[in-house]
Amino acid sequence: MVSKLRHSVTHRLHLAEAWIFANPKIVLALILLGTVLFSLALPRLRVFTDFSDLLPQNHSYIQTYNRLKENFGGANMVVMAVEVEQGTIFNDRTLRLIHAATQGVDSLPGVNHNLVSSLTHRTARKIFLDEQGGFASESYYDPQKSSRSVAELEQLKKDVIANPTMYGLLVSPDLKAALIKAQLNEGDIDYPATFAALQKVREELATPGHSIHVTGNPVLTGWVYTYLDQIIRIMVFTLMLLALLLIVYFRRLYGIALPMLGIALSTIWGLGFMALMGINLEPLSLPIPFLIAARATSHGVQLVARYYEELAIVKDGQKAARNALDALFRPGSLAIIVDAVGLAVLVLGAAPFNHKLGIAAGFWGISVIFTVHFMVPLALSVLPAPRKTDNSNDFMPAILGGAMAKTGGTDGGARSILVLTLIGALGGLYLLGQVKMGDTEPGSPLLHRHHDYNVSTTAINERFPGSEELHVLARTDEPGGIKRPEVMAAIERFQAHMMSDPALGGTKALPGVVRVVNKLTHNDDPRWMQLPDSAEEVGGLMFAYMASSPIPGALKEFVNAQEDEANIVFYYKDHQADTIDRVVALAEEGARLIEAEVPGLRIELGGGIIGVTAAANQALHTDHLIIIPAVMVFAFLIVSLYYSSLHAGWLMVLPMLFATLMTYAYMGAIGIGISVNTVPVIAVGVGVGIDYAVYFMDRIREEYAELGDMKQAVIKAVATTGSAVSFTAATLIAGVVLWIFMSDLKFQSDAALLLVYMLVVNAIAAVLIVPSWCVVFKPKFVTAAHYDEDGVLEV
Repeated sequence: MVSKLRHSVTHRLHLAEAWIFANPKIVLALILLGTVLFSLALPRLRVFTDFSDLLPQNHSYIQTYNRLKENFGGANMVVMAVEVEQGTIFNDRTLRLIHAATQGVDSLPGVNHNLVSSLTHRTARKIFLDEQGGFASESYYDPQKSSRSVAELEQLKKDVIANPTMYGLLVSPDLKAALIKAQLNEGDIDYPATFAALQKVREELATPGHSIHVTGNPVLTGWVYTYLDQIIRIMVFTLMLLALLLIVYFRRLYGIALPMLGIALSTIWGLGFMALMGINLEPLSLPIPFLIAARATSHGVQLVARYYEELAIVKDGQKAARNALDALFRPGSLAIIVDAVGLAVLVLGAAPFNHKLGIAAGFWGISVIFTVHFMVPLALSVLPAPRKTDNSNDFMPAILGGAMAKTGGTDGGARSILVLTLIGALGGLYLLGQVKMGDTEPGSPLLHRHHDYNVSTTAINERFPGSEELHVLARTDEPGGIKRPEVMAAIERFQAHMMSDPALGGTKALPGVVRVVNKLTHNDDPRWMQLPDSAEEVGGLMFAYMASSPIPGALKEFVNAQEDEANIVFYYKDHQADTIDRVVALAEEGARLIEAEVPGLRIELGGGIIGVTAAANQALHTDHLIIIPAVMVFAFLIVSLYYSSLHAGWLMVLPMLFATLMTYAYMGAIGIGISVNTVPVIAVGVGVGIDYAVYFMDRIREEYAELGDMKQAVIKAVATTGSAVSFTAATLIAGVVLWIFMSDLKFQSDAALLLVYMLVVNAIAAVLIVPSWCVVFKPKFVTAAHYDEDGVLEV
């Protein structure tokens, strides 16, 4: 029954193939029409970064972050430091520079003006008691005053040191630097415009004897945008390199033009689809669509190579094109479908970025059936046949066939290859445990260590508690609940609990402000720097603090208007995976202890760059445990169904599994962490192996059906298909190799190196493991293969 059904499906596929080849101009016209329609959408394609797309929106930390950012600011913070080389910042020249920097940052596009903080900002105020005993305040810095006496500067320094929300947090402990912080309004942030304005401010601030440092996620994203022109140049040079490889390999017009046309058509379809769906192109992910386009070239190369192989035999262009499509229609379609499904699996990722990339890449992958798999042989059938019919690439088959005859084409050689594969896999399992979730070094791994961004980040972290913030939300069940003394004390106990981590540079929360104001109300007596015993007194001190300021929202950074949510801020010097894991574990332990002690109080993580990165790392841990195995499972199921053999599914997945283990081993050995940017790279690279394996497997079946000898079938399959696979591996490597040497973005060069490694390992695994397995185990789906009445190979 199963055999009859399979034969029926195969026969129908053969009829569809026959119709396609009988009407080449109609099919080509439909492909051209689709290309025109997708090209019309290209002007709507946008290249930009949407920060929220990178975050797993269903994660509890991100849900807390989304509430936090409305009142207390998000993770898109610009941090600028003005550092003086000699003396302290308490001189007129440096103070004017800090004020100019504050004004410049406050005027950036998209800045939330209520969430700007600096020593010279209007919200930075000294609180004191006036002659009548009432609360009053004044700005630390008066921009209308052109100069200050030595005594006034000394008093300003003492006032700053006396304020724990200023000293150490906005003014460095050594008094040599001051911070200016600003939150951007999240949404459709114009990163290039904001970064350009920030760089202009920085240029205007350049003053001898002072250094200006800038860090923060918007700054990092802005730097990435500055490399777009370089990325386009790399793409142009890569296309030139691919064309050169095709010229060297084929040295014939069709072998050069048609694979390049396949790249063009698949790219138009892929990018046009993204534009139609409103999917933005993420700058950091640009090598991925380029690799998908290069994979389209690999299928084109297989078809053209087979065409020239057939042309040398039949001496007829149209017949050779038909034979090439006959031979590769099913294995090529299978490989493309598995490719597309493997890419579409990215939609299982938690972040919207993965969902969008999965939809776009999945469509792009499946479109290769039309833009390459049908287009190339149909174009060859309608184009004039070459006058030269001999195959000029016969030297490679001889080399590969000879090598296989001495290795995998023998019983001992095949067994040795499989044993070495097992040893390599065991070594990969050992290194697998060293792969980290998240960043593995301070600063940003997207940029090189010597880049201005990482230099600025290091400089700021050396002077201040840390530029990387963790925001924790203290939430009560009823409005005004934050004012309860037990809640205020619990917040302080949570801060003390977090201080047990030596990496914590500092912390800031509402109780610190209440203590300072309480001291002021008692003639600045330090014995009164304590928390009151009633909610009414706490509320009175908070009201006094707000009333002393002529600027609305004096406590906005600490507590919301309903006074049922308070923001607790912790400062760290990096967001490496180890730091985040330790901090999150400590915070969750502290939250459990505090919530058990104080009914009605909730301690929730997590805003700031530490909080959102922690959520992303945890989601990635789940994502990569789902996405990568899902690629394997879908490949196994599709191939097993196609060949009606579980053995076939296993044999297709085996080289993928080995290559994936070797990939993780490589990442663990050189310290590449699993991040939102690397998971798609791994998923794309993993699927490459199935192309090689499918083409090899089908050619082995084809040769065995003719020769009836497994060893000879393997040797001939490697000699023929191995030549095309070797070249397609070279073209895929050429599609990414220039990123290693030409990209100034460290992530792109590292990702390209990782992809090159994966492509090489996948090719080696397919060339060696699949034939060796067939020699040793002689799978039935190969040995039982025969040609039916349509000339179609089936079991």
